[in-house]
Amino acid sequence: MVRCETRQVASRGIVACVLLAAVLAVAWAPVAPERVRAADLTAEQILDKLEGTTMLTGSGSATIELVTENKRGQQRSNKLRVFRSKAADGTEKQLLEYLSPADVAGTKLLSITGGQETQIWLFMPALGRERRIAGAETRTKFMGTDFTYEEISGGSAYKDDYKAERLKDEDLDGRNCYVLRLTPTGESDYGFVKMWVWRDEFIPLKIEFYNRDGKVRKVLSNLDLKKSSKGKWEPSTIVMSDVVAGTKTIIKILEMSGEPVPDEYFTVRYLRRR
Repeated sequence: MVRCETRQVASRGIVACVLLAAVLAVAWAPVAPERVRAADLTAEQILDKLEGTTMLTGSGSATIELVTENKRGQQRSNKLRVFRSKAADGTEKQLLEYLSPADVAGTKLLSITGGQETQIWLFMPALGRERRIAGAETRTKFMGTDFTYEEISGGSAYKDDYKAERLKDEDLDGRNCYVLRLTPTGESDYGFVKMWVWRDEFIPLKIEFYNRDGKVRKVLSNLDLKKSSKGKWEPSTIVMSDVVAGTKTIIKILEMSGEPVPDEYFTVRYLRRR
């Protein structure tokens, strides 16, 4: 769904698994269940059907609480507004805006994905201007969270950037899951990724990111699944844990709206608007 500006970068996506977060439902190309039995699905077909790897689907907005926790267990709570739009041609746009606390209020992150690249801009009120996030910087942590700029920008490109292998199915918290091993096909900060996908709803419940030594580096968990007004199961809490640093980032959905978002929200000019 997202193709990064540096095509070789394969560490994106998980996000949403942020954001990474709930509301989480991704546009997918379904494989008709009546034509393909679950036992016969390939790893690629499972990836095609994935839901739950980005902040919002289509156009809409959400208010979220983003909590960062350091290795001593001390927490800092932030409130953000997320706006998202998906055009008919597949172009996806996302705007994050910090509402509180006061020292970060007004900070905005804009990402536009379409064609061969993803463009990311960060605006910080103290500087009074926006700056482009590009190259290796997209793989650095965003605003003290455990998500990278790529991951927080709301897209995933597993199918484009990883070679998928289906492993033996497993139960996770009472839910039967497909288990996939994803090996990056290009440059990546990860050696491989392991993903547990709920068979009934095609939602990734857990994603483990391994370093090149085969040790777990980060773990993403989609939690507190609830049925939406449309009858779809969606996570309402996302937790990204940095196993190496001993930190974690928790995202909770406070409210959502399916109302279309004006196009002007997804412009560099809008970033400067108070």
